[in-house]
Amino acid sequence: MRPLLSIVIVNSDGTADTLRCLQSIQQYPPDVVALTAHRHNLLPTYEIIVVDNRSRDNFPELLRRQFPDVRTLIAPERQGFAKNYNQGIREASGEYVLILNNDTLMHPEALTKLLTLLIEDPAYGMVGPRLVSVHGRIQTDSARSFPTPLTYLFTQLLLDPGLPFGKTWQRYEQQRLATRQTGRVACISGACMLVSRTTLESAGLLDEGFDFYYEDVEWCHRIQRHGRAIGYSADSQITHLGDQSLSKVKVWAKQSEYRSALKYFRQYYRIGPIMTFLTWLVTTLSFFLRGVFFLGQEIVTQQPSHARAYLYLWQWMLQQTQRSL
Repeated sequence: MRPLLSIVIVNSDGTADTLRCLQSIQQYPPDVVALTAHRHNLLPTYEIIVVDNRSRDNFPELLRRQFPDVRTLIAPERQGFAKNYNQGIREASGEYVLILNNDTLMHPEALTKLLTLLIEDPAYGMVGPRLVSVHGRIQTDSARSFPTPLTYLFTQLLLDPGLPFGKTWQRYEQQRLATRQTGRVACISGACMLVSRTTLESAGLLDEGFDFYYEDVEWCHRIQRHGRAIGYSADSQITHLGDQSLSKVKVWAKQSEYRSALKYFRQYYRIGPIMTFLTWLVTTLSFFLRGVFFLGQEIVTQQPSHARAYLYLWQWMLQQTQRSL
């Protein structure tokens, strides 16, 4: 017999966020007793596994002290999103496995409603909740279409949320998603993904070839190719603290996003040399234009912005021609 649910969380130097996340689960746990009432093959319990990505503080000791029932795994080395979560999934024993970002906070009945959707409709292989910011704004990657090479190019040129038109587009998408009901979607966010054991066995784990970005998109894509649907639960709400501030541009994340986009498009859209070149060209141009825009903003406001980061990324892209094309 196995527990109903395994929750897998990764900590990468985010001790405060991880402890708050665990406290929120403790405050609003899933109603595993009710959910297993008619399923005698499952234990009415849940487990939490935290994978520590070689944190630079004393996180494992703090975790053992504050949450002694939580299992702690130590990554063999600093590693990416997919490798960390796969390490936890391999040790999970639950009939359902939830991969959860450490910068999330549970709302009342969120986990129960998410589990109910997956349990009651066998067509679903994976489901995700409505993610909201700390200010209550819906995050648009909660339920979305698959990115295509063309939408990627358009987004790079016009829809960056740090730019005026991108902000307007983001508000439109948030308003549209606010009215969306529970049901099938193409893709959900990697911040919170609940997957069934049978789906893991048929479709496999996260693709560790993706360093950061697109691993959740690829997983959704692959699961549907194995005949299972992806579900969005509008009734299950979770706060996601990440990606709320534009005060920083993480250079390494932008670099990883570009590399992961190329890998995904080559794998699922079979893009050739021309589209690969266009992807490089548009990404390079977008970094340059953003750098110039933010440089002008800094000159006018006398306040530091993102100019240095984007101009560095532009120079980095110029060095990628032989590697990417």
